[in-house]
Amino acid sequence: MDLDSPKANLLKALYHEGPAHVPYAGEGAYRLVDHVGRKPPRTGCDEWGVVWAPLPASYELGPAEPAESYAVEHPARSVAEALALPLPLGCDVACFAGLFDSGDAAQTLLIGQHGSGLLDRFMLLLGMQKALVALVAEPEAAGAVLERIADYHVAIARGYLAAGSEAAWLADDYAGSDGPYLRPALWRRLILPQMARIIAVYREAGVPVFFHTCGRAEAFVGDLLDAGVTVFNLQSEACDLGALRERHGRRIAFIGGIPSGQMLTGGPEDVRQAARAAIERLGRDGGLILAPDQPLAFPQENEAALVAAAQEYGRYPIPPGLR
Repeated sequence: MDLDSPKANLLKALYHEGPAHVPYAGEGAYRLVDHVGRKPPRTGCDEWGVVWAPLPASYELGPAEPAESYAVEHPARSVAEALALPLPLGCDVACFAGLFDSGDAAQTLLIGQHGSGLLDRFMLLLGMQKALVALVAEPEAAGAVLERIADYHVAIARGYLAAGSEAAWLADDYAGSDGPYLRPALWRRLILPQMARIIAVYREAGVPVFFHTCGRAEAFVGDLLDAGVTVFNLQSEACDLGALRERHGRRIAFIGGIPSGQMLTGGPEDVRQAARAAIERLGRDGGLILAPDQPLAFPQENEAALVAAAQEYGRYPIPPGLR
């Protein structure tokens, strides 16, 4: 690896090890990689039995959005039916062939991206309402389904690592804009142990783990840090990222910091000010990859404003006026 490359600088930033500048979206320092079959189909049934339909033609997809469709039919009406489904055990080695052989590997951190996480997949199998009720009413049976979903992700993690992945991107949602939609205590009992199994595969390999979760999800961050998450992708309009930075210090890193809504509807000056504020609050000594919170299709002038602001304000040491 080129020690002066965007990739090397990004890794220094993640671990608070004296990066030269704040890494940023559009720099080419990282790229998400999908194994074959990670995205659900645009239409039809996936390997879990979930039926999908295309997003409206009027919706403009971002370059790295995780899906191009939405679920319209769930295969199980109960936890017992979910346990009886022939759930997939993993992915054939051919699903990972050549993913990490690209010529940009010396300059770019290639991140193996997982599909729907534990709770997300559980809700896709039963529907959101039935799934959340089952976690409370049938915790043992629900836990057995979650364990089988985790087994799948462990196999995916091993497949990525064997193919040469240098980092992982996991995603699972536990909260809405007003806060968690399941009790953190229940999450710690049923979901965290299985998520920790997946993270441990990467932790033992010594590679960073990125974790995306939507909503006001601060209640879950500390436990996920303890489990081995390196970098969080959170909604900055819902979470107080500055407070998390103060609470967890150099243990935590973020990718994001710029609200997606501002990137979509604001102007270049709004983006510039948001980028400057994110660098000040979250990246003063590393620990930040400056980016929109989500990879949507943004106006080109706003993407250019993000890059310009990162280059203007993100050089270390951060100027005193930004502290």
